[in-house]
Amino acid sequence: MPTLIIDNQSITVPEGTNVLEAAKRLGIVIPHFCYHEALGSVGACRLCAMNFVDGPIKGIQMSCMVPAKDGMVVSTLEPQVVEYRAQVIEWLMLNHPHDCPVCDEGGECQLQDMTIAGGHSIRRYTGKKKTYMNQDLGPFVYQEMNRCIQCYRCVRTYQDYCGGTDFGVMGVNQRLFFGRFREGPLESPFAGNITDVCPTGVFTSKPFRFTSRYWDLEQAPSVCPHCSLGCAVIPGARYRELQRVKAGVNRVVNGFFICDRGRYGYGYVNLPDRPRYPRIDGDTVTWETALDTLGTRLANLIGRHGSSAVALVGSGRASLEANYLLREWSEQLGAPAPAYSVHPPRDRAARAVAAQGDRLNASLADVRSADLIVVIGSDPLNEGPALALALRQAVRSGGRVVIYDPRPVELPCAAEHHPCPPEKLPDLISALSETASSESSDEAFGKLVQALREAKKPVLAGGADLLGDKGLNLLFSAAEKLSSEERPCRVFPLLAEANSYGAALLAGQAATFDQVLSGIEEGQIKALICLETDPLDACPDPRRASRALSGLEMLAVFDHLPTTSVRKADLFLPTTAIQEGSGTLINNEGRMLRFDQVFSPGQPIRQSGGGSHPPRIFAAATPGSLPRPAWSLLADLIGMPGDLDALQGKIAASDPRLKGLAGLKAGEEGLRVETEKSIPGEMTFHKQTAPEGWRLLSCQNLYGSEPLGRLSPALAPVLPELWAWISLKDARQLQLAEGDSVRLTVMGQEFQVPVRVSGDMAEKMIIVPHLPGTSLEVFHPGTGLVPCQVEKASSR
Repeated sequence: MPTLIIDNQSITVPEGTNVLEAAKRLGIVIPHFCYHEALGSVGACRLCAMNFVDGPIKGIQMSCMVPAKDGMVVSTLEPQVVEYRAQVIEWLMLNHPHDCPVCDEGGECQLQDMTIAGGHSIRRYTGKKKTYMNQDLGPFVYQEMNRCIQCYRCVRTYQDYCGGTDFGVMGVNQRLFFGRFREGPLESPFAGNITDVCPTGVFTSKPFRFTSRYWDLEQAPSVCPHCSLGCAVIPGARYRELQRVKAGVNRVVNGFFICDRGRYGYGYVNLPDRPRYPRIDGDTVTWETALDTLGTRLANLIGRHGSSAVALVGSGRASLEANYLLREWSEQLGAPAPAYSVHPPRDRAARAVAAQGDRLNASLADVRSADLIVVIGSDPLNEGPALALALRQAVRSGGRVVIYDPRPVELPCAAEHHPCPPEKLPDLISALSETASSESSDEAFGKLVQALREAKKPVLAGGADLLGDKGLNLLFSAAEKLSSEERPCRVFPLLAEANSYGAALLAGQAATFDQVLSGIEEGQIKALICLETDPLDACPDPRRASRALSGLEMLAVFDHLPTTSVRKADLFLPTTAIQEGSGTLINNEGRMLRFDQVFSPGQPIRQSGGGSHPPRIFAAATPGSLPRPAWSLLADLIGMPGDLDALQGKIAASDPRLKGLAGLKAGEEGLRVETEKSIPGEMTFHKQTAPEGWRLLSCQNLYGSEPLGRLSPALAPVLPELWAWISLKDARQLQLAEGDSVRLTVMGQEFQVPVRVSGDMAEKMIIVPHLPGTSLEVFHPGTGLVPCQVEKASSR
């Protein structure tokens, strides 16, 4: 590790650290634009100049381009260096319009900060400025090219890091333009990241445009709730309205970037029809009345039918603390332990992952540094977008990605894709760890097995929806056989919800929701309590759930979304969204991640004021401020103090797996749960009989499948219409072309759907996205193959 001296301060840094980073560690702020930790150094802005007084390099150099070496003596304060930086800032500012008062970047603009830090304060240039025509880049990003200083961060993020192909730099010398060849929506699902990295106001968030200034926002470190990966985010709110979400930094999870669903899918918090008041039998009541009525009705029901007549259901949307207290409440009532998902196959898959222990779990940082990743039964862009971004970084570093999946999986990087029917995936996983498989008749597969054994950092990634609990068990078993003490083969499982792992950890051997439904159907269960879950929509058999729940004496729902279950609940208690409270989520790798409260709940002034500001009506109570954190509600029902820190200490003391919970802080990397494997090492996969002929498979889609994003207005322009994938060979046999329609007959019902044709998917399959509100919404991801009949529709 080299040791160098910067401004008379000595510092030792890891090998490969550049001098600019070394100075930052000493608290010395050097003006810079083009350098970014995730993007590396290109020396484009010429602003980070330092004087290298002694050592292997001497003279004025760009510090981002110089690796730290032993014996270096560096000065950042010499007059010639200060003058150089001031001159660079001045020429970068020549054509800038100086429109800070109307620029959305004002207050958090790196250009403002670095201009002052660089010593430029008086504008001397009086000539004509370059001007540009701006492009319409779609619903997410607003362009104002006249503010550009040619730092190249946007194109390096969009093209190099995120793999987008429809945005770049054009022109020459002083006439550079950063955009598209022709205006139109940016196609990358990571496009919003250019608004974070742009050091000035060239690219800003269109949904946030002209809404608030940075200094007016309430902000706090949080965790993205849209998938199971647990990306760090920083939500910002004002006037009781969540107004934006920016990427946070977690170097072992998402790094510095997030997907557009996580960035723009926050609107569900502000919905005008969001349920904000307790209700009993459809009538709005006070908290005191609601809680008293809930207690009275439960006591009456238990007195008549016994405590086993009450069932409770938690969820992967609810925090770890709320799910824990739900279990405590069930014990206090004498009721059976809660089920923790209304989707039994996903529940079993999450429990399988949680039971495997943490020894072989891979983080996204592990994926980024892997040299061979085998992706089995997973579509990263649609099921966990940050995984797709991590796979790209692995490929950029020389790694290899191999995919076995029935779908036409798209990635922002080079990958070998092998279409494989779902029923063959278990055998394929088993064969990965078999010695004989290297001599398989499939030469390419045999070479892959050999490469897995020789790889220095191999990772197996698998999706819960296609593999299920048995397939994921096989994946971990294969990884164990491919691992050694010196070189583990890690596993990256993709789960369904933000806290699926945490819910499964608490579930243990408790009943699944299909067993709960059976109890309701048999008349044993009379009351159902749902914690931030919607059995009437999210259950993979919604018709069965609807029939069963209609026979209950009481349906009580705790939630913050306007779901079907909320509308039909006998007793409803409003809870806060993740941004309105504090707590913990456990991501897919078993990492506990703390989130802090961003703002207090309440109806946005935009709504309560009827569009006028300030409001013309004044009241002692804030409109719509009644929602409470679910854990706080449950603590009241149990009779516990409403202190989150005390609750986390209690959880950590009662469950050794969660002992790091009490000291967890928001905005940090988080801590892994400490678990040992609790199932046998050798797993036998019991094959499921695959339907003969045509099969329909419903899968998760990036936009439109996930409930939070589906309810967010900013994502409305990218919500897709229903379509069906069909293989090129099958399309030719049915004489189908792209855009033609097929008639599907499934379980006695007919559906007509336009088709997309792919030459890179399994045959005799119809693959459809799960899009609630469309004709095929009854088919849910994770429920396996459904037999169907397929024929060409009579007209296009």
